[in-house]
Amino acid sequence: MAICPDCKLEMLDPATVDCPANHTVEFPDGTVLPSVPYTHEYPHALCHDCYVAVGHYHHPGCDMERCPCCHGQLIGCDCHL
Repeated sequence: MAICPDCKLEMLDPATVDCPANHTVEFPDGTVLPSVPYTHEYPHALCHDCYVAVGHYHHPGCDMERCPCCHGQLIGCDCHL
């Protein structure tokens, strides 16, 4: 089992295509931007880390989630510090 701590959904369940709790990203300065949906060159591919579907929102902490500010990897960019 892999339960998302934010939305409480089972990430490995094929019915969980999105994290409803992660549609925005809040930055330390109080700025809130829309999250970046998952994209992939293969339209039916799931995210290898949190298993969301193309066009949907990652679970927080996913290594594939993009920063809406710099478009780098959200968990490693300086925007979110």
